Amino acid sequence: MISANQWASSGVAIAIRKDWKHKIQDYTWISYTIIETRIKVLNRNFTTVGVYASVEGKEQDTEEFYRELQQSMDKIPKKEYIILAGDFNERIGNQPIPECIGTFGEQLTNHNGAASRDFCTFNKLKITNSFYRHKDIHKFTLEARRTRSIIDYIVINDRSKSNIDKRF
Repeated sequence: MISANQWASSGVAIAIRKDWKHKIQDYTWISYTIIETRIKVLNRNFTTVGVYASVEGKEQDTEEFYRELQQSMDKIPKKEYIILAGDFNERIGNQPIPECIGTFGEQLTNHNGAASRDFCTFNKLKITNSFYRHKDIHKFTLEARRTRSIIDYIVINDRSKSNIDKRF
């Protein structure tokens, strides 16, 4: 059950171009941290999952988030093009995992990042941000208390990689 404080403290949405409105096949509100939208573009079905994960340090919330996200993933047909995007509140590090994590992330890994690495490895997903070299000014998505970090990610399944870049 979601309390009034949770409604006021977080939420997730997916923005879709107005002229693509007719392409939306359906959408499902999973929780206040996960929403799923299915669209058809060029005879391809794309499932986009918007996420807003728990902040670092709330391990029980992180476990619940990934449990819900896994349940959602299990319901998506295997032939779909899958894109997960949003604020994962994680730091995945830059230790590569072939076909999953590249070398262009930041150095640190935290608990949420470790959970994400496990989730992405299990589901054969690619954290695209980590495969591209960026200038620091474009790389980091959060700057607070003299610390910069990457907490926003775009994650895809193998089927979607041809729509992103040939480097995969």
